[in-house]
Amino acid sequence: MRSQMSRAVAHADRSPTAAQSRSGSASRVQAWLRNSLVFLVSLAVACGFAEAAVRLVAPQQLLIKRPDIWKPVDTLGWVHQANIHTTINTGEGTVQVVTDPDGFRVGRAGRIVANKHILLLGDSFMEAFQVEYEQSVAGLLEARLPQGVGTSVSVVNTGVGGWDPPQYLLQARALLGRRGFDLVLVSLYLGNDVVLKRPDRFPPRAPTEVHHLRFPKSVAWNEVVDALLYPINDYLVGRSQLFIFLKTGLHTALMRLHLTGVYFPEVLLRREATSRRWTVTADICRDIATLSARAGVPTLFVLVPTPYQVNRAAFTEFLRGFGIDSADVDLDQPNRLIREALERRHLRVVDGLPGLRAAESAGLRLYGSVDNHLSPGGHDVLERTIEPAVGILLEHRLQPAGLAPRQP
Repeated sequence: MRSQMSRAVAHADRSPTAAQSRSGSASRVQAWLRNSLVFLVSLAVACGFAEAAVRLVAPQQLLIKRPDIWKPVDTLGWVHQANIHTTINTGEGTVQVVTDPDGFRVGRAGRIVANKHILLLGDSFMEAFQVEYEQSVAGLLEARLPQGVGTSVSVVNTGVGGWDPPQYLLQARALLGRRGFDLVLVSLYLGNDVVLKRPDRFPPRAPTEVHHLRFPKSVAWNEVVDALLYPINDYLVGRSQLFIFLKTGLHTALMRLHLTGVYFPEVLLRREATSRRWTVTADICRDIATLSARAGVPTLFVLVPTPYQVNRAAFTEFLRGFGIDSADVDLDQPNRLIREALERRHLRVVDGLPGLRAAESAGLRLYGSVDNHLSPGGHDVLERTIEPAVGILLEHRLQPAGLAPRQP
């Protein structure tokens, strides 16, 4: 009896303590939830004020993606939609985008009726969606050449973002057979136009990858980035100026974490000097020039350098961001090796690197701050660099064209 009474008393003594423990746990959970809610609300309010402050004090350009400007096609992979009249913002400001019935970019006034016609082949550096058409190399050539050559000039700008020399060859093959030109002008951006392969066709696909938010398939860092961080980034770059401001300021740290679209051009590495990429690319260029020569049209190749070759400060940040030893890099290597390969094939070449470096030393801003393509100043310098050679070739239209003596 006493034992039962003792156990009852002990049980009675313990019961309030257990109840109090459960009550205390519930209170702590509630307190944690309240604190978390307060923190999230405070964070949202702070972000709102910060967003407003950035828009007022240091406005940023939102990146507006417009995949509707391109369409998938067979053989070339993707091209511009025809008869577009819209705007785009790649980070450097909103610009007009107008295309003609063939999908080639033109100025606001449309396709120019002219006596001389230039076929321009290139990628996003000639597509030039970072600037108004009239500020691009193509637009500047149309505006400035007539005074030098004594007649009107039209540039058929076939430049498409993401294209490589194999696509330039395919485009030249398609157009030279059905349209008359007085010059073929080929832009080679040395950051990614020195290629290892030359496919004969490209399947239809979108030019840019669209990341969709999803649950990660694993805890691997690359999978987390692809499933969560990239989609969040794609959402914010078009909506938050605060996000653009922070992303620009943390550019180096983001490179180290591989959370930026910036890539390291392998052509700058000394070990790539013996790569077959120089021969492959030069052979493609020779084939373009041969097509042009058969049509009686001269060909001129223009070398467009990367911003890291032109801007030493950008190069230093670049190396720090990727953790690369400067001794492993040769900034002049791409221009030197591809020019030598082209000249061995007796092709005409104009190198944009010296002129852009000189302009950079003079204090001109040649590349964008958010988008690393050429700025209006960069297009102006590049156009002035190539204009004399273009003018000479247009004036001597009847000379044998695709193959020529080496140019100093």
